[in-house]
Amino acid sequence: MDDNHDDEEIKVQDESITPNKKNKLAEAEALIEASKELVAKVDSDVAECKVGISSAAEAFDTAKKTFNEVTFKNSEALLEKVGFDYTTFEERDAFELAVDSDDDEAFSVKSLNSGRFTGLLLAIFVALLTVMAWIYLAMTKLGIDPNSITTLDNATAQINPILTWIGGDMISANGNMTIGALILGFSALIMAWLVYAIRINFKAKKNLHIAQETFDKTNEYCSTQEACQQEMIKVDSHLREATQEITNLDMILNEQVSILKRIIHVEGIYDHEKDYHPSSKKVMRETEKIMRTAEHLVSTAITQDKKLNFQSVQALNTAKGIYSEYLGRIYD
Repeated sequence: MDDNHDDEEIKVQDESITPNKKNKLAEAEALIEASKELVAKVDSDVAECKVGISSAAEAFDTAKKTFNEVTFKNSEALLEKVGFDYTTFEERDAFELAVDSDDDEAFSVKSLNSGRFTGLLLAIFVALLTVMAWIYLAMTKLGIDPNSITTLDNATAQINPILTWIGGDMISANGNMTIGALILGFSALIMAWLVYAIRINFKAKKNLHIAQETFDKTNEYCSTQEACQQEMIKVDSHLREATQEITNLDMILNEQVSILKRIIHVEGIYDHEKDYHPSSKKVMRETEKIMRTAEHLVSTAITQDKKLNFQSVQALNTAKGIYSEYLGRIYD
């Protein structure tokens, strides 16, 4: 992944969603949507890298097993027959191949609650409360005892004087029941709308704050995942090169095995009185050198603290040098 490209993409998205928005809720929703897209993209890229590493690790493991169980054992057995003491490489650290990010749980972006439903419920409640307040006030001014209203007929009978009082009697004007009903309805509607607007505005501010925090955390998460992805790419490339070098060393070591078999056939198996030809001893030393290099390559941890291990890089470079040196003696 191109870091500069991603930085530009995040910057463009950030600039495109913050200014010139109709309201805070739209800004918050745009930020959340941008966060989801960024997380989805970076997670997809990381997952793709993991698949590549898994394939490279499997190929490396196969080449390693083939080398250890066949070629290396044959070489070790033949060196033993010619009396050459080979000491197996001892691992100083446990073999590690791990490149996952430190996050145990996947990062997720939660959708926002607009507050419309709760705002509607509050608005209905306040509207009813407003109507009840008007009715209670009118009954108090008219001297109507609420306890006297025990039946539907009693309640219906009191509606007209209550609406008439609200429609003008309260200000010593000619009361009108229709005007009273309109005042009652409009006041309830205005109070409901006011409460709904306050609720939505409050929720929008809160959502915008949450969305901005989420967007900032998303950028941090993406930066961490991108760094992890870059490390994965390094490890993937290293694994493929290491697999190729194991194959190369396996090939030249097999040639050494053939030469050792010829030495044993011509000069015989080692005993305390036998002294091999100088050229044969040179073959033994070269065989040991190749074995040591290959064993170091396959035994050194690929990663350390979930990053490409520098010692493994050194082991790979040494293996490349041995192979180049071997080819140089043949073709130069």
